Amino acid sequence: MALFFDDDVRINYLNNIISMKAIRLYASLALVAVLASFSFNSFGQVGFTLHGTAAAPNLDNAEVKPGVGAGLKVFLGPNVAVGAAAKYIAISYDYNQNVGNNLENRGSLVPLTGTLDIFLTSGVVRPYIGAEAGAYLRTTKVNLAGSEIYKSTDTRFGAAPKLGLAFALGGVGLFAEGSYNFIFGSKDGSASTGTVNNIRWENPSKLWAVNVGVTFGFPRTNN
Repeated sequence: MALFFDDDVRINYLNNIISMKAIRLYASLALVAVLASFSFNSFGQVGFTLHGTAAAPNLDNAEVKPGVGAGLKVFLGPNVAVGAAAKYIAISYDYNQNVGNNLENRGSLVPLTGTLDIFLTSGVVRPYIGAEAGAYLRTTKVNLAGSEIYKSTDTRFGAAPKLGLAFALGGVGLFAEGSYNFIFGSKDGSASTGTVNNIRWENPSKLWAVNVGVTFGFPRTNN
């Protein structure tokens, strides 16, 4: 029946399906992590991560904003970990409009993702590559000349390749990583300030982020 709906309804319908699949993936990975902690002996070690984030969208006048995150990892071997993560990332950017006022865009992203990390060494210093994918819960607030003219929330599917460096200190790991987030299905926004729909703005579809944090339950070095 969705084939007979207009474009906006079809897009929302597809986004809801994608979001539900992403949330199921997130829940499934968390369940795998819990079960693995009881199932593996030599490997299957479970780690818990906490980190701070600095991030900004790839839009004009974007500001670098802070965020926080937490995650669960299951180390399937000395060099591979899968898991689930949740983050909160603030977003802020300004876009000058033809109406003569500065349009201020503020909001947040809450990615709920499955994660994969592949460590290239097993010593004290461990460079790694990885990826995350899942549901990105987005809140958008738009102010024009100091007054809020628009607010919305939606959910999109997103993914992020990443590159990082971890330091093994006993059973604790310190890490720093950079990622580039792709938010799929993102459309420009619009709002009315009078009788016509005369204000438009870009919504971020790409976002870079730097995470620095700690992993408790990190595999010990083999050296």
